[in-house]
Order: sequence, then structure tokens, then C-alpha cells
Amino acid sequence: MLPTSISTRVIAAFGTVVAVVLLLLAAGWMVAGDVRHANQSVRRLSERLRVEDAQDRAQQQLRLAIGEVTRAAEQPRAITAAQWQRVDQALTAFRASYGAATARDAAATDYARLAGALIADARAEPRRIAGDMPQFLAALRVLERERAEARRRLVDRIDAAVARSSRELYASISRIVFGVLGVLLLLLASFLWLRRQVLRPIVAIADQLRQFGTVDGEVRVAGRDRADEIGDLARGLGEYRDAVEQRRRAEKRIEFLAHHDMLTALPNRLLFEERLAQDLARATRAGQRVAVFAIDLDDFKSVNDRFGHAGGDRALNRAAQLLTGCVRADDMVARLGGDEFAIIQVAPDQPRAAEALLMRIFRACDATAGDEVPVQMSVGVALSGAEQAREELYNLADMAMYRAKSEGRHTARFFDEALKEETRLRWRLSRDLEGAVERGEMSLVYQPMADARTLRVIGYEALLRWRHPELGDIRPDQFIPLAESSGRIDPLGLWVADQAMAAARGWPDHAIVALNLSPVQFRQTDLAADLLALAERHGLAPERLEFEVTESATLLGHRREAVLGALRTLQDHGARIVMDDFGTGFSSLGNLRDFRFDKLKVDRSFVSAMLDHAPSASIVRSIAALGESLGVPVAAEGVETEEQLALLRRWGFPQVQGYLLGRPERLETVLRSAAYAGMIR
Repeated sequence: MLPTSISTRVIAAFGTVVAVVLLLLAAGWMVAGDVRHANQSVRRLSERLRVEDAQDRAQQQLRLAIGEVTRAAEQPRAITAAQWQRVDQALTAFRASYGAATARDAAATDYARLAGALIADARAEPRRIAGDMPQFLAALRVLERERAEARRRLVDRIDAAVARSSRELYASISRIVFGVLGVLLLLLASFLWLRRQVLRPIVAIADQLRQFGTVDGEVRVAGRDRADEIGDLARGLGEYRDAVEQRRRAEKRIEFLAHHDMLTALPNRLLFEERLAQDLARATRAGQRVAVFAIDLDDFKSVNDRFGHAGGDRALNRAAQLLTGCVRADDMVARLGGDEFAIIQVAPDQPRAAEALLMRIFRACDATAGDEVPVQMSVGVALSGAEQAREELYNLADMAMYRAKSEGRHTARFFDEALKEETRLRWRLSRDLEGAVERGEMSLVYQPMADARTLRVIGYEALLRWRHPELGDIRPDQFIPLAESSGRIDPLGLWVADQAMAAARGWPDHAIVALNLSPVQFRQTDLAADLLALAERHGLAPERLEFEVTESATLLGHRREAVLGALRTLQDHGARIVMDDFGTGFSSLGNLRDFRFDKLKVDRSFVSAMLDHAPSASIVRSIAALGESLGVPVAAEGVETEEQLALLRRWGFPQVQGYLLGRPERLETVLRSAAYAGMIR
């Protein structure tokens, strides 16, 4: 059944009076025409609004897709084919949403062009992303400004259409009243009817239209259930109101995602840094202290390896829930990226409040011990001081966290004066390491390696020493990691090899020189070629060279094939490859399976403890048996007593090294030693 129009109702009400019917018919048609015109105007404007919304959604999807691939390209992370497909589809959809209008719309054209260029740079030249991004963001702001202006004009036009309809309707009714004086009561009744059925709904609709954008939540436009023109108008305006609300919710969602981690819904690094800056400023005024917790999940890589990325995501969400459940309502828990979390805690009674929070965190972690993936964390805590910079405070917490990891993991460490002094010393040593060779501060010492049965020296291991002009002798375990982290280990390692080979050139032809290779040195693709070239320059046969590498997973796990290729190149030219510190790593047997080592060296920690510690003795004896079964000679480090030597002889160790045979000495001392004299005899 078709809805009854307002004009039809007017004609039916006054059909008995021909003259009044003619007047009211004319007036009714005028009113109907005005309302219909208003409805058509609103429909056209609503249709235009839907087009605007489709263009906005296309622009938002393109913006999010570009943000996803550019962030991944800059970190860098691998970008999947699906991600590239999404960003290409988003760009195509954006252009299609404008259609032929993009040729006339300079802002949309400019935005599409810069988006395409940014996608191309993310594919081919990620380092250009930072340079392209400001232009892209500027084009985005121009486009959004023009889109906002277009929506404002639409609202103004709808207001004008409704107001014009009200004025024209009121004028028509006035003409009817003044034109039909003879039937005042009938016209009065008609006016009251029109006022109730037409004017009030229009006024209510206009009032609700003026409230659009000022009232949150769902608002039902009056008259939407009517089956006439007023109902059409109300439904059109209702659709417009719904579209505006959907856009507002989308904008709020975008704002949330810009400051929160999508996986855990925790604040991200951007919001964390903003909050930290605010809390530091407030805490200074209020006499409080800010504690920053730098948190890293232990063994997170193994979780990904065992359970895949979905399992890693579950572990991250579990950690986020655990941390959120431990903090107070006014503390902030943030995920900074990967398996890194952070907490901001402001309290007047620091460090007591921080210590209490640490206890809650580790109790909660311990409660997950029976889970399939238990949550374990290393935590570093730093407390703010006067005029504390935001970046500095977090960096101090991060240093404390790495110290906690180095001390056994699943523990916490405050950044205190001792750690501060140690950090200062590390920074100074890292700075002074530059040019230490040129200043003559670096030198080599040589420790003899001997046949276990005859104790005859068969060669020397070259060891690097650093005598600082102000701090004295610096332990190798202090400066070698600094050289590795700063990249200075590459020239330093080649300098050690050059000095040791030059010294070994004057030794007997059967004397071996052993050199330690850092895992970091294997980043050099030509490491093997450089070492062999040094041996050739010094006239040293490669058969006299032993290169000692650690068994750690870091060495053979990072760029594994390239590392093994370099070792095989050295081995193919006659050099021997020795696995050092055997038994202390996590992948000993796997490394023996993947590479044929020429010798194994048992770590000194087992040798020094084997007389008093039965498990250590069992490990040393088992390694000797393993070497014998594989046909690989085994050497023992750290031999300091006759009892140790006797036991190693009984277990069949062919080579020994340690203070019992000789301490590391400078070359001139070595050449004057009795051990050297025995070697040349």
C-alpha cells in the first residue's frame, strides 16, 4: 500500500467545499512541492555525503596501509606479499573513489601521487621514506582540510533547505488563512492539523539537525516512522546523522590506534614518551619521583620458534595482562615494540614503591610457572633526579635491564651509583679504545700449549692485552665486548693476527700459533681471505695456524652458512679450526654435527673444579671420550696442579694448557724461556 501524501489528505478533508477545495488544493500543491523539493535536496546532499564518506574511508585505508609498510621498511622488517597487496589495493581504491574527479581535485591528485611515490620508495629505497614523509603528511592535511570544508558546506546547504521549506510552508498556510475567511473554523482546523502533522515534525527535525555534532550517542530523528514526505525527510536526515556518527567513531578509533599497540591495546612508544615527559614535569613540581621500568621478556625468540608467531602473540598478550594487573590505576604500562615493555610509576616514597611493584611482578610471573609458556622477565629500574631528561631516564632503565639479563635473567636491577660508575667506565674505555693500538697501549702475550705426556711445548696461543695509561691493565673481558659492540674488533683482530704471525715467523717450523676469532669478525665477508693473505705475507704456512672459535650459538647461529663457509675456507688451506670453551654453550653437539673441527678445548671452569666437583669431572671425562670417538684431539685449559695433569693424562688428553705449563708472557720473555728452548731442541 502506497503511503498517503500530505496533499492527498488535504484534498480529502476539504472535498465537500469546491471553492475551499480549489484554494486548499493550490495551497496543498504548493506545500507538497516545497516539501518534495526539500526532500530531494536532502536526498541529493545525503547521496553526496555518502560519496564523501566513501572517499574518506578510501583515504584512511590508504593512510593506514602506507603506515604499516613504511614502518616495517624503516625498522627494517620483512614485508609480506599480502601487505604489499593491501597497500596497492588501498591506492587503487582511493583513486577509484574519486573517479574522474581526481583530475579536477588537485589535493586528491597530489595525495595519490605522493602515496604512490612513498609506496615505491618503501619497496626500493626505504631510506628515502623519512624524506618523503613530510610532503605526504602535508598533502594529507590539505586533503583533510578540503574534505572538512566540503562537509561544512553540505551541512549549511541542508540547514538552508530546511529553513527555506519552513518559510515557504508557513507562507502558504498564511495565504490559505487570509484567503478563506468564510470558513474560518474549517481553515483553523486545517491549520492546526497542518501544524501538528507538518510544522512540528519539521521544526523538530531542524532542531535535531542543529544539534548534530554536539550530542553524543544515538539520536532518533522525529518522524522517521511516518509514511509521507516528512518521513522521507526525517529518514534522510537520520541517515546523514548516522553517517556523521560513524565518521566520528572512526576518527576516534584512528586516534586510539595512533597512540596504542594494536596487539595488546597498551599505550605505544609515542604515548609512553608523551606521558613520561608530562610526569617528569609534574613530579618535579609536586616533590615526587618517577620510576621507569624497562622490561624485556626472557627467551621470547624460543617461544616464537616453538609456537610460531601466533604463540608469540599470545605470550605478549599474557605479559601485557600480567603487568597491567600488577600496577596501580595511575601507573602506565606500555609496549614499546617486540617483546619490550615499560612502566611509568610516580610516587613520593621511591624506591619503596618501585620495589613493591617489582615484588608483585615477579610473584605474578612465578604463578605462571606451570603454564605451557611461563612468563619470565628481566627488569631494569631507574629513578628520576633533578632536571631529568626523558630519554636519559629510559636509557638508564634500559642499561639496568641489560645488566639484569647478564646476571642470569628473570631478575631486576636498579640503576644505582655502582652501575652508573661502571657505565661511565665503559663509555670511557669505549672512547679510549679508539687509537689504543696507534698509541702503543695494546700488546700481545703468548701462553704455551704442551703435549700432555712429555710437556714439550708445541706452540703458543696469542692473547691480547691493554695497558691503559691511567687505569692500568684492562681485563680482556672488559674491552673485547666494547670492541665488538663498537665495530673496532675487525681492525683490532687483524692487527693481532698480523703481530702474532710476525712473531711466529721466527719460531721453529713445527711451532703452532693459536689465534682467537670473535664472532663479530665473521661479519666481514673476506675474513678468511685476509687471514690467509697475512700468513702468506709473513711466509707462515697455514698448517701452523690454529683459529679458535667459541661454540656459542651466537657464532654459528648468526649468518650460519657464511660463518661455516669462512671456517671451511681456512680449513681447506691447511689451517686448523678449534672449538674453544667446549661444554659451556647450548649447541655443542649440533656444531660438531655441522662442522668437522680439528680440535676441542675444554673450558677451564670444568678443569679447575674437577678434583672437588664430581659432575665437572664427569663432563671432562665425557668430552675426552667424545673426542676419541670422533677422532678429534681434545686439549684442556686451566691446568694449574700436578693432580689435574695426572688425571688428564689418565683420561687420555693429548694436549694441555695452563699456569702449570706457563703463564702468558711477552714475546721477548717467551724467547728467553726454558720452554721455548726445549721446543727448538
